[in-house]
Amino acid sequence: MIYVFLIGIILINEIIIKKKFLSDNIKFSKHKSLVSSINTPTSGGLFLILFILIFKSQLGLVNIFYLFLIFLVGLSSDRIRNVSPINRLFFQIFITFLFVVNTQTLIIDVRIDNINQLLTQNNYLSIIFTVFCFIVLMNGTNFIDGVNLNTIGFYILVYSVILIVSNNNDLFIDKSFNIKIIFFLIVIYLMNFFNKLQLGDGGSYLIGFFTAFYVIDFISQNPLASPYFAVLILWYPCFENLFSISRKIYQKKSISHADNLHLHHNIFLYLKLKNFKNLNNLSGLILNLSNFLLIFIGLNIFNSTKYLILLIFINVFIYILSYNILIKIILSKKFKK
Repeated sequence: MIYVFLIGIILINEIIIKKKFLSDNIKFSKHKSLVSSINTPTSGGLFLILFILIFKSQLGLVNIFYLFLIFLVGLSSDRIRNVSPINRLFFQIFITFLFVVNTQTLIIDVRIDNINQLLTQNNYLSIIFTVFCFIVLMNGTNFIDGVNLNTIGFYILVYSVILIVSNNNDLFIDKSFNIKIIFFLIVIYLMNFFNKLQLGDGGSYLIGFFTAFYVIDFISQNPLASPYFAVLILWYPCFENLFSISRKIYQKKSISHADNLHLHHNIFLYLKLKNFKNLNNLSGLILNLSNFLLIFIGLNIFNSTKYLILLIFINVFIYILSYNILIKIILSKKFKK
């Protein structure tokens, strides 16, 4: 069934390209316009929602309903030019809040006794914290979707690591679905490589929302795995979001203002200065490889909170160091010109 589905989305996507359906509004997207002028269809989110509906039907109608609402919020951003970022964020928070309350998908274990006690005893606090985590991951996923391969490649890594850790340690997991979503992501990764498809805001929000739910469920069903294993495998989009907000506050800019000052943009501009070719794909590949090396170290320490926290801090340090080095090089070259 999965192979038929994958062949089907490739064929459907060719029709979408020919008919110019879901054409990306890149001409007014500052975040995307730096790296590409190609109007690649934002069909990745559509195929992802279809994949979940077909292969994760045991989620139930309630969960699927909320996933569909999140997808629609992103789709409206892809298709409508004047959607306010604040309005989009409001709908994300509202939908996620209802989802968390209705499904009781809660984060209540952070391996710190005092905080665990607060989260366990105060349902409102655990709801707010869980909603915050969902929102950070969703928007961080959208932030890193500024160059080809970056977002899809990152989530191939996430689901691959979960599968490997589960197999190596006999953890509970829906192995069949996990393998299928990896195959699905690999196919759309290749389509993204050849500029046949991109996730768009709809796909980015959807995969971030679904993965947040999936990882919380995985950690809750496998107490052996530290919750900081979840932080490690999802750290990049989350930190990208939090770092961007902090940077804009420091620079006295609106946090809702889109810009081209993310790490992937800096890598793109650095490669451009060095006259590399195929910059859009190459930037994503570099970030995919970096995350691969840093996250896979955590495979054998998935249950060790202390070492996982150390590894997370190392990742954050490398991110900040790389960001500052690249921005200084780029600004110095611009100044010389």
